[in-house]
Amino acid sequence: MNKRIVTFVSIVITVFILGTAAVVIRDVSAKKGEPDPQVIQDQLLNREQVYNQVITEANQRIEQLNAELNGVQADQTNPSNISPESAALIALATTNYEEPLLKLPELVDFEGKVVYEVQVKSGVIYLDAQSGEIVFNGVPQKIDSEQAAVLAGEYLGGLDPKYGVVKQSVLNGSEVFQVTFNNYIVYLDQFGNVLQAQVLQYTEVSNPTNQSNTNTSNNATTSSHSYDDHDDDHGDDHDDD
Repeated sequence: MNKRIVTFVSIVITVFILGTAAVVIRDVSAKKGEPDPQVIQDQLLNREQVYNQVITEANQRIEQLNAELNGVQADQTNPSNISPESAALIALATTNYEEPLLKLPELVDFEGKVVYEVQVKSGVIYLDAQSGEIVFNGVPQKIDSEQAAVLAGEYLGGLDPKYGVVKQSVLNGSEVFQVTFNNYIVYLDQFGNVLQAQVLQYTEVSNPTNQSNTNTSNNATTSSHSYDDHDDDHGDDHDDD
């Protein structure tokens, strides 16, 4: 609805009310027959008062409709009280500024409300365009070392997290939590998702002294084999002479 339509509707309402009042007064006068001059004068005064009252009410209604229209137009012209840059800072603050911003926030409709849509690497955040209040946070919350131990213990069947050894590690180029329980290692990402689990297998280590002797014996055998070949070649040369 624009301003021209509101004005037109108000005029139609005013004309209708005035016409109705005139018809009523005319019918009353016709039923009473020929009135005296004083009665006519009183009727004219009453009619003028009715007209003035109707016009006043119509003008008030027009002003009210115009005010409502101006309010709607103002909301459409300036649907937000905060800038896209401020919206981005508010949203990034909820992630401790650890999430990269993918693009500048945009105004969208979310459940019938005008909000800023802030897209970061791990999800999307919606905040009220008027107040800046977070209305939806789709970014997973990061965990700490204690939570990593609890989640790893649950993954392994309910192991007590106090027996888990947690440290920061790198898996496939990403920082992860490495939680060790005896012969088990569980890797979790920064949001608590289990990425990989391993079972440690221990093998018996041979005696270093025996291994050294074996290597020496092999080397000796190799050396002896090379020496025999040299003697055979030398004997063949002597026979030819």
